[in-house]
Amino acid sequence: MDEKYSALFTPWKIGNVEIKNRIVQCSMGGTSLFGWLEPCHFDKEAANFLLNRAQDGVGLVLPGMQCVRDTMGRRWLWQNKKMFKELADYMVEYHKTGSKLFIQLAAGFGRSMAVAPWMVTLNNNKVLGALAKPVIDVSYCCASASATPNRWQEDMLSRPMTVEEIHEMVDAFGKTAKLLREAGVDGVEIHAVHEGYLLDQFTIANWNHRTDEYGGDTKGRCKLLTDIIDEIHKQCGEDYPILVRYSADDLMPGGQRVEDLKEVIEVVEAHGIDAWSIQAGFHEAPRPVANQRVPEGEFIYLSKEAKKYTSLPCFPGTRINHLDVCEKILADGSGDAAGMARHW
Repeated sequence: MDEKYSALFTPWKIGNVEIKNRIVQCSMGGTSLFGWLEPCHFDKEAANFLLNRAQDGVGLVLPGMQCVRDTMGRRWLWQNKKMFKELADYMVEYHKTGSKLFIQLAAGFGRSMAVAPWMVTLNNNKVLGALAKPVIDVSYCCASASATPNRWQEDMLSRPMTVEEIHEMVDAFGKTAKLLREAGVDGVEIHAVHEGYLLDQFTIANWNHRTDEYGGDTKGRCKLLTDIIDEIHKQCGEDYPILVRYSADDLMPGGQRVEDLKEVIEVVEAHGIDAWSIQAGFHEAPRPVANQRVPEGEFIYLSKEAKKYTSLPCFPGTRINHLDVCEKILADGSGDAAGMARHW
């Protein structure tokens, strides 16, 4: 090993979990262990890919984003006990590599849900929507923080989630995390404020116009996230590591900015998390974050800024492809590790 990379191969911790080196494989499309946009099942192809990366020496692997419910229905991830049994068997083999694995959990898509014309019809026609509800509840699938236009169809408004639905979602995060811990998964990553999905729609003022406890100031808009953190602690114990994925700049007009970091970090850390994954970007933003025209390491400064306000481990994961860039992150104090692979 080249001596200049030696810092990358030193151990570090997220909570009580020691990670053998500072190379993190970030979530990528097609690598969810529980399938994607289909009935939840243990995805053996993705599992083999992730196992191979662990065998290659990656210190921490983050599989692809996993919603806590089937995005086209109301089947919760925690209800599929067979899937978690297969996961437990897999984790025995996985841990032989010495690598750690955190599973990224998400709330869903809300107004970012891709919709076909027939779904718009069901959403906009209450009678047809009610008739189709036993098969697919489009109104529920696309529900958001507030009544905002769908990303793909501006003539279709998402309805606000009810408080009862929010509580059901929070409970599902806790139940899922508990099953993950029992299966041997080392920790969870909450897909909190990134890309424009459902949790973003609560946290970002552009999309959250609520007047109840889940809206208003930063504390109110972060309440769904902090409720999820509290519920995971409640069901898994205070010692189960929680990593939060957060876009410090979503590049949207009027959206999240680096200036918001201090307040958000204070609000979220008051509920007890263990590390931050600092990202950039939003699917609807006019400025790209991932294509080859974006200079490598363009957004590392966001992680360095976050480290001014937190003593927790913190690492960037946007547009990082080479070890020289990873080494520089550690050398100049921009992060405690480097998130490689696809930036999302």
